[in-house]
Amino acid sequence: MKKAYIITAHKNPDHLNRLITRLNDGNSEFFVHIDQKSDITPFEKRLSKIGKPLHFLPRFDGKWGGYGTIKPYLSGLRAVKDSPTEFDRIMLLSGQDYPIKSNKEIDEFFATSPHSVFIDYYPIPNYEKWPGGDRGGLYRVDKYYFGSKWHELLRSKTLNLLATYLPFLRRKIPAGIKPYTGQTWWNLDMYAVNYILAYHDEHPEYFKFHRNTFVADELFIQMIVANSDDRRLLASIEKSEKRFTIWEKPTSAHPKILDKHDFAAISKSSDLFARKFEEDDTEILDLIDKKILYAEVD
Repeated sequence: MKKAYIITAHKNPDHLNRLITRLNDGNSEFFVHIDQKSDITPFEKRLSKIGKPLHFLPRFDGKWGGYGTIKPYLSGLRAVKDSPTEFDRIMLLSGQDYPIKSNKEIDEFFATSPHSVFIDYYPIPNYEKWPGGDRGGLYRVDKYYFGSKWHELLRSKTLNLLATYLPFLRRKIPAGIKPYTGQTWWNLDMYAVNYILAYHDEHPEYFKFHRNTFVADELFIQMIVANSDDRRLLASIEKSEKRFTIWEKPTSAHPKILDKHDFAAISKSSDLFARKFEEDDTEILDLIDKKILYAEVD
């Protein structure tokens, strides 16, 4: 099975190298985005031995919360589509992910599953995750977001206030599609990749809308997929991203950093990957290697 991994990273070159090394089974290629704000030299040096399976993508400013986080994976999807290799599965990972199934198990999972697309999505509003004044998360689609710097926040606040009184300033989702969100990470087949890229190319107003969406990478593809009426695409979907993640609270903005105390739960998980890890904590990664990824060898 030919697999393409689109990986976005901004730190931890040693962990990124370890991640790619574990996944490099001879049937995989890696399309890597290094954030524009990061020094790429340590990554180039650390990944130099990967060789032909490695492809560095054009670099963007993927600041958290902004629409710049969409550009890397769109660039990756385009590179996958244009590749001479015909891929069976295309997966988006962060540079802080790690496999919790062997390459053989990952292949077997995709080969035997009745689904070929795995993506987490659910409709907004969701009052369990965004209670009270957050209005179930509707602020993500009906409020302007320009960034986290003081002048960007001031601009957002001012425009949102004006939009309260001036209807023509209010944000409107293009084409009347309904809002959905979910975890950024996904596993796709080529049919889904082609569908998403075609929608993006045919609806430039949709990308323009998300320039002012807060954490747009959690809505962009989710809304395209969830609003589709393509029967083949919809029949291929399981609503799960297959990532083991611990959220300490339903309202947490970021998942827990995993460590050795989480290994028991990780080992029982049916997910394919886990996140997030820090490269200076190798104890948990060594446990995963020894007891999961290379257990058959022992």
